[in-house]
Amino acid sequence: MMTMLDEQSVKRLAYIRMLYEQGVSQARQPLPMGSSSLLSLHDAVEMFLVLTCDVRSVPVDKNTTFLDYFKKAKDLSGAAGMRRLNDARNGLKHAAGLPSADTVEQAVRDTFAFFDDNVPRVFDAPLWSVDTSYVIPQEEVRKWVSRASERFEADQGGAGLALLQLALLTTLRDPSWPYGSLLSKISRRETHLRKLSGTFRKIFDRSNFHVGEFSGQLDRLDDTVGALQDAMQWLVLGGSLHHYARFQALTPRNIFWGGDHEDEAAMERVLTSRDVVGRKPTREEFEFCRQFVVTTSLRKADIDAHVVPPSWRASDGG
Repeated sequence: MMTMLDEQSVKRLAYIRMLYEQGVSQARQPLPMGSSSLLSLHDAVEMFLVLTCDVRSVPVDKNTTFLDYFKKAKDLSGAAGMRRLNDARNGLKHAAGLPSADTVEQAVRDTFAFFDDNVPRVFDAPLWSVDTSYVIPQEEVRKWVSRASERFEADQGGAGLALLQLALLTTLRDPSWPYGSLLSKISRRETHLRKLSGTFRKIFDRSNFHVGEFSGQLDRLDDTVGALQDAMQWLVLGGSLHHYARFQALTPRNIFWGGDHEDEAAMERVLTSRDVVGRKPTREEFEFCRQFVVTTSLRKADIDAHVVPPSWRASDGG
C-alpha cells in the first residue's frame, strides 16, 4: 500500500537516512569502535517501521517489539535480515557481546537491502532521493546543501562539493558565536601576517636572504595559526579532525567565496572554475561531505541553544 509523501514524512525520512548513513560511517571504523554501527542501523530501521505504521494508521502500543512491526506491516520485505540485525544489536546492548567484522558487514548489507526495497514500497520513492538537508536547522545552510545535492545529481559533482564547502563556511560564520568569547576569537581568521610578509618584501631588498627567510617564516606562521584556529573550532564543536581533514581534501581549495552569494553570475564563475570542474567525486565521497555538513550544523545548533548571553547584554539587545 503506497502513501503520498507529505512534508512531515519527508523530514522523518531525512532523519532516518541520516541515521543510516551514520551507521554506515561507523561500520567503517575498526572494531570495537565499529560495533556502534549496529545501534544506529537498528534505530534507523525501527524509526522507519514506526513511520510506516503511522502513515498507514496501523495501531501500535508500548509493548510492540521490533519484530512485531513485520506482523503489522506484512508486505514489508527483509524480515530475516532484520532479525539478524536485532539479534546482533541486542547482543551488544544487553549482553555486552561485541560483534565480529562479518556481523557488522552483514548488518550494513541487510539494512541497505531493507531500505532499498521497502521505502519505495511504502512511499513510491527511494530513501536515497530524500535530501538529508531537511534536518539542518539553519535556513541558509540548508539552502546551500540542497543546491549542492541538485548539482551532484546533475552530474556536476565538483560544483556540489564547492557548494557544500560554502554551506560549511556559512555555518561557521554565523554571527551568533559571540559576546567577545573564546568562540568568536578562534573563528576570526584575519591575522594580517601574510600582508606583513608582503610589506617586508616590498620595503626591503628581495634578494636579501634574511628578508626572504623572515618573510617565508611569517607566511608559515600565518598558515599555522589558521590551522590551529580550524582545529580549535572542531574541538569546540565536538567534531572529528580526521573527518574535517578528509572534507578539506575533497572540496576545492583554489577558490574564494566572497560576500555576495546571491550574484548568480559570480557564483557560476566559481562553480565553473578549473579546480571545481576538475573534481569528480564518487557518490560515497559526496555523501560523506554532505553528512559532515549536516552533522556540523546540528552540533552548531546544539551549542547555540546552550549559549546564554550575560543578563545585562540580553536586556539591551547587545
